[in-house]
Amino acid sequence: MNQYLTKNKELEEENQFLLAELEKAYKNLETVLQQSKHEQDIAYHELDNKYDALEKLYTQLSNKENMLVHLEKLSSIGQFITEIIHELNNPLTVIKGVTELLLFGNINDTIKKDLNSIAVQADRMTNYLNRFKVMAYKGEQDFDVFDLNENVINFIETIDIIKPKSVNIKSHLCSDTLKVWGDPYQITQIFLNLAKNAFDALKDNGHELGIITKRVNREWLKILCSNGKVFCQSKNEWVTTFNKSTNFALVEIRDDGAGIPKEFIGNIFDAFFTSKERGKGTGLGLSIASDISKRHNANLTVKSEPGIGTSFKFIIPLSNKKPKMSNTLN
Repeated sequence: MNQYLTKNKELEEENQFLLAELEKAYKNLETVLQQSKHEQDIAYHELDNKYDALEKLYTQLSNKENMLVHLEKLSSIGQFITEIIHELNNPLTVIKGVTELLLFGNINDTIKKDLNSIAVQADRMTNYLNRFKVMAYKGEQDFDVFDLNENVINFIETIDIIKPKSVNIKSHLCSDTLKVWGDPYQITQIFLNLAKNAFDALKDNGHELGIITKRVNREWLKILCSNGKVFCQSKNEWVTTFNKSTNFALVEIRDDGAGIPKEFIGNIFDAFFTSKERGKGTGLGLSIASDISKRHNANLTVKSEPGIGTSFKFIIPLSNKKPKMSNTLN
């Protein structure tokens, strides 16, 4: 009997030991499964992030490819415009030359008046063609020191030709010389893109395009930057230029048009983003303006209120460099 009790006790102890081991193995298995689940979640999260990154990269590459196609088209159009201007200038030169020769002859006052009218209109057409040259594509960039005020004056003369009849242009240019370093053609492209957008905004609302130039300092810009406006450059990109420069030139182009909806304003410098109807905008104008600004260590900011209007400010450091010397002897 004692042997039986002893044997039974041993079996009970062995069972308890086995149960304890089984419970321990179960807990270890549960821990392993939890770790495995956690590792799976981490792996899934990493794969999800990589997928998002690849999708974003694919979108960027597609946008760049589309942009290259558009730029190639713009290049072809620009070259075509240049050829047309050249071909039209040739007969205009002949018309003006023959008219001037006829005016030297012995003619009556009526014919002289008509010839003078022809000469005036021929000069007017030549001036138009020269202004449109500014809008033709230019492949190379040529940086030099130039007066931004003079650049703005030429820009105003150009848009005065193409502006809608209902739009009035009001300008207030500062008396200071605003010497900056860059490509005058590319800077003009920024202003032309801004003016085009303003004209579109003024079709249904408003009637005035305002153009202002001024000299500003770093302290003035600090106040501007603290007002929560949208800039084409990120804060990190702009801070280097901002800290290196003390004085800046500013060109403001504003309209009293329809304004930009608040939900769109954060994306206006993105390539191919447009709030216009399909077929009425490529979404490249402000993206190109942004790209040119960054190339010039400049910044472009926008403030807009629907129903009140939109204001763009182009900000570029003033230059202390000397203009490049021409290799051509006069």
